[in-house]
Amino acid sequence: MARKKKEPIIEELEKAEADLLEEKAEEEKEKENETLDDKIEEAKQVASEVSDVAQKKAAEAKEEAKEKADKLAAKWNEAEDKTAEFDKDDIEKNRAFAILGYFGLLVLIPLIFAPNSKFARFHANQSLVLFVISMTYWFFASCILAIIFLSSKFFGFLFLLIFLVVSLFLFVMWVQGISNAANGKARNLPFVGTWELLDLDD
Repeated sequence: MARKKKEPIIEELEKAEADLLEEKAEEEKEKENETLDDKIEEAKQVASEVSDVAQKKAAEAKEEAKEKADKLAAKWNEAEDKTAEFDKDDIEKNRAFAILGYFGLLVLIPLIFAPNSKFARFHANQSLVLFVISMTYWFFASCILAIIFLSSKFFGFLFLLIFLVVSLFLFVMWVQGISNAANGKARNLPFVGTWELLDLDD
């Protein structure tokens, strides 16, 4: 049986409907593109704001670190120099004993071989204070570090970094003490130089 030919009006209606659907699909696609562009622009704006905040925070952190470094340097340079109070002959004769006193238990050397030397005794006290602080710090810090590493690797490495920084600081003070003794200076070590474990009175 032959298929009935569609009426022209029906064909026109179907074509108009198809065109309408196509236009609607294009409009929706354009809206999606506009929405996507808006989101991209919004994301760019947020990223720019985050970048600005990050740069501001970094600048503030840098400034704060600089201030702390300046304060630390000022505190370091505040260490009192008492060289003028010491006899030059005493300094020259006992400089080697003063240096040896900074090598751990050799702190006993100046006390045994130069007991009447004010200069050697001054540095023996400095080295003894630094030795006691260092040993106490390394013992407790090592115990804490071992415990932290057992519970968390991340915090363990973080504490290890702090441990190394403080150890470096103690090492620098140790070098400073040796340098002072070698140069014939009776200058207090930074921060701990005023502590007395030995009787420094004549």
